[in-house]
Amino acid sequence: MSSREIVWEVPEGLYRELVQAQQELAYPDLIAFVSQAVQRYLAEIKYESWWQDFRQLQQRVRASGGFRLGETKEEVIARLREQRREIFDADYAHLY
Repeated sequence: MSSREIVWEVPEGLYRELVQAQQELAYPDLIAFVSQAVQRYLAEIKYESWWQDFRQLQQRVRASGGFRLGETKEEVIARLREQRREIFDADYAHLY
């Protein structure tokens, strides 16, 4: 795996905290500790992004009337047929 070098200047107090945490958590060196911390932070950011997207999807579903779980089988079929007709009309409107 290729790697790149990053030069990072940190205040003395933060450096001491990093070294202390690295030793307490038994990481072999400071690079391994910082690397693990960055990976965890990136995973946390991705999770937050996914969660935010999920909440937006929930809001859109609620705004559009929800899943309509109380509909009868016939109502669901009628709605799906109407949606299919609308899609067909939109896709093939240029032909007629």
